[in-house]
Amino acid sequence: MKPLLTVLTIVATAAGCLAATDESLDHRATLPPGGRFGIDVDFGSIEITTNATRDVVITVARTVDLGSEAREKAYLAERPVTFETEADRLVVRSRKGGGVFNRGNWGWGHTKLKGLYTVSLPADCSLDLHTSGGSIRVTGTQAAVKAHTSGGSLRFVGLRGPLDGGTSGGKIEVSESTGELLLNTSGGSIEVHGGSGTLNSATSGGSIRVRNFAGPARIRSSGGSLTLENVAGAVTGSTSGGSISAVIPSPFPGAVRLDTSGGSITVKLPEAAAFNLDASTSGGGVSSDLPVQMEGKKKRNQLKGPVNGGGPTVELHTSGGGIHVKAAPAALR
Repeated sequence: MKPLLTVLTIVATAAGCLAATDESLDHRATLPPGGRFGIDVDFGSIEITTNATRDVVITVARTVDLGSEAREKAYLAERPVTFETEADRLVVRSRKGGGVFNRGNWGWGHTKLKGLYTVSLPADCSLDLHTSGGSIRVTGTQAAVKAHTSGGSLRFVGLRGPLDGGTSGGKIEVSESTGELLLNTSGGSIEVHGGSGTLNSATSGGSIRVRNFAGPARIRSSGGSLTLENVAGAVTGSTSGGSISAVIPSPFPGAVRLDTSGGSITVKLPEAAAFNLDASTSGGGVSSDLPVQMEGKKKRNQLKGPVNGGGPTVELHTSGGGIHVKAAPAALR
């Protein structure tokens, strides 16, 4: 790999009696086919797009406001942006002491930090991205992506490869991406629209919505609702704090298991769908618009038996609401 250019500019600007120091940095290098690129920084958002060359073009913009120009320059000097290069690997790094989770001295009182790492690179580069204080956005890559932040949202568009995305404090959005998708957030919602592959997503503090995804999906929430629309694959969904709504496409894609401890479950299926229903609730009733060939004695809070001759299993269980099996509107069949 060949580094091409690095340009650094630091400017201090006064705002009333307070100072803010801006730093701008440009860097250009090349990566071979199948190269690896990483970012590991204390603070700042990350935006990744692709280009049709072998060049990696990086722009860094950081603003530090600590109420003192001297403190601001010292803060930046303790966390310089460096470029670690190998034959097929480039890593952009800025962390005090080099520790992955060391956020440095945050005890200076008045503190405002803002950063943006903008990168254009070849589509076949694998990515390993980490920031402790910003969002991450990746568009159009065709290799493995790892992206983790402790303080922001994640957004991925048009990826073609495995994705491992995690945040402790934000929302995750994935659009038109294909591959093995692993998504986890402790403080926000998850939305997946379009795409294919396999989906495994979990949140401790928000809702999950999956639409028009071709492949099996496993989703879990500890504090929000689940919405699934036209997921063409086996589905497993569970939540401890919300309702579940699902629209199952035709042809029937596979087994469905939905479970909630704190809400109702509504499932819409094509009228001609053939499946085995197993639905029960501790806190409401069970109803079905589709004909169920009952097994055993009819119960208000349980409905079990084949529909249209039987097929894959549809298991629905809730401890805090009713269960409703409905015929899907004609436009969704």
